[in-house]
Amino acid sequence: MFGNLEWIGVRAKSGDIQSIDRVIALEGRGLEGDKITLKNSKKRQVTLMQKEHISVILSLAQENDHEKINNIQYYFKRNLLISKYNIQNLKGKFFSIGEARFFGTGDCKPCKKIENLLGKQMLEAMQGMGGITAAVVKTGMIKINDRLNLEAE
Repeated sequence: MFGNLEWIGVRAKSGDIQSIDRVIALEGRGLEGDKITLKNSKKRQVTLMQKEHISVILSLAQENDHEKINNIQYYFKRNLLISKYNIQNLKGKFFSIGEARFFGTGDCKPCKKIENLLGKQMLEAMQGMGGITAAVVKTGMIKINDRLNLEAE
């Protein structure tokens, strides 16, 4: 069973998240150019969200603003958008995307910033579907359409 990397976003020290086609995942740090690399985080180096959850979240929040709907991945502030794989199964496991290797470290719960940006309904709709966090355990290039592979235990 494989997943697919649909979208990559990085956040500079200041400013909004930017969509890119490829990036180097840096061991022990995060995605090159992402502000998280400026911190010393062991658990939250990369954030992943499941693409299939987006339509459910939008429906639960009863969102009808087409600008928000068409650009929702920018609002959620996650680094990687994955399809065709239940990313909750990655917690506590090693997995690879492209040339990089990761370890799923936990849940990525929606924060107050989501409520401030998108409203309380969206924050409530995201509960349980905010994604996961991961650490980079091997440096490598990742790019759109790369496969996500769960490693054998």
